[in-house]
Amino acid sequence: MPYHPVKMVSVQSKMSFLSPLANGESPYVRGNVEEGFPRQNFTNSDHLVQFEDARQSMDAFQLDVQGFMFVEDSGIDDHLVQAIREKNSPVLKEKYYPVIENLVKSNTGATRVVIFDHTYRKRDPSLDPSENSNGKEQPAILVHVDQSETGAIGRVRGHGGADAERLLQKRAQIINVWRPINGPVRDWPLATMDYRTIQQSEIQPTDIFKQRHDRVGQTVSVVHSPDQKWYYLSGQTHKEVTLIKIWDNQDGVAKLCPHGAFLHPEADTAAIPRESIEVRCLVFYDN
Repeated sequence: MPYHPVKMVSVQSKMSFLSPLANGESPYVRGNVEEGFPRQNFTNSDHLVQFEDARQSMDAFQLDVQGFMFVEDSGIDDHLVQAIREKNSPVLKEKYYPVIENLVKSNTGATRVVIFDHTYRKRDPSLDPSENSNGKEQPAILVHVDQSETGAIGRVRGHGGADAERLLQKRAQIINVWRPINGPVRDWPLATMDYRTIQQSEIQPTDIFKQRHDRVGQTVSVVHSPDQKWYYLSGQTHKEVTLIKIWDNQDGVAKLCPHGAFLHPEADTAAIPRESIEVRCLVFYDN
């Protein structure tokens, strides 16, 4: 029987946010723990969030306004889905990466796209949503942005080669391209926050240390506010892609988009667990 998503104006569920640090410290995570150098200096807490269904107005969202957008794309077939599930990187780089490069260029006007990473996720019902103990990536339930400004510039310098400094003199972005591969999504949809509804004080750059003070990257954690506005696309299919802005060096536009997954309150417990692929792109312009 075909799946027909229930049309709902909004739904309510929980998401996990950074708990504000009382001592004014910046949050950090450390890979190697030593005495006096703990793994992290913060905790996360769950908050109820209202999620507006973007289905009836999905064409209204823009990367430079809300920080995300939905686009239709049929550039995936059964062969690519199997390659994603098998984590066959050579096939994905040969067959899927060009699809994503063209998709980003056609929707942004960018002149160059450099894909530097991708992640396949599949929900494992036998595990708590926060667990990845079996080495498989679960839907990311913690509200986050993949890169801070510092982290993003580091990515450009790490992957832009000899052109990195020149590229940074013009407009540069990081955009993630998220697609479910076994949609329509019924259980753990992706949610995205309207950039216009977050305050600067709620954006918390989070250092990633390998050891003691050896910083290897910086992401963004997010503090909850009831004023933040969230959206999701009900019944999202493999032909419906979400573009998520991670970073932008241009002023006067949406700079980032906090995002994460949530358990839909109407989820069918017998539904096939959500699978998705997220491709991370450095995006450059001539002006």
